[in-house]
Amino acid sequence: MKNDNLPTVPPQAGRDIAEGSLARVREAYEHFAEAGEMALNAFETSMAQSFEGWRSVMGSSRETAHQLSDSNVAGARKTREQWEAAGARLYNAFEDNAGHTLAAMREIGHRMLVASDTNVRASLDFAERLAKAADAREVAALHVTFMQEQSRRLTDQMVDLHQTTSRLAREAAARTETP
Repeated sequence: MKNDNLPTVPPQAGRDIAEGSLARVREAYEHFAEAGEMALNAFETSMAQSFEGWRSVMGSSRETAHQLSDSNVAGARKTREQWEAAGARLYNAFEDNAGHTLAAMREIGHRMLVASDTNVRASLDFAERLAKAADAREVAALHVTFMQEQSRRLTDQMVDLHQTTSRLAREAAARTETP
């Protein structure tokens, strides 16, 4: 069906428009990826500050406990020492588990970001090759090649993510089994 109301666009002009659009999309994606990395860093900094704040609160509670128990008799001193030991064990266990959990979250998040970045860049490269295609036969060949590569890429990424999460789960289980 031909529509005579539409202006004709020479093939080279269409390619030029497509390539220009792809360049702008790639530039926008670079800004997006940079913003994502900044957000991840901000999250890590915020979590570190939260743990530092918690650590200082625990320290002030310990000081208060020292002052109160020093004014009491020997029985209170023994209770204080037991409380301090239990509190220290609890705090150390919490801090250790939180550190391991954050490290695991960071590793999984990093792998997910790398995988999505790889997929977006592959799609942009594919779009550029498509814009430069000479005819429908080349477009079809590009589609087949891209789908095969993307399928292999996604499979590799899922295997990597599965292996990473399995390893991290085994490490967490080993830590909980160890006294």
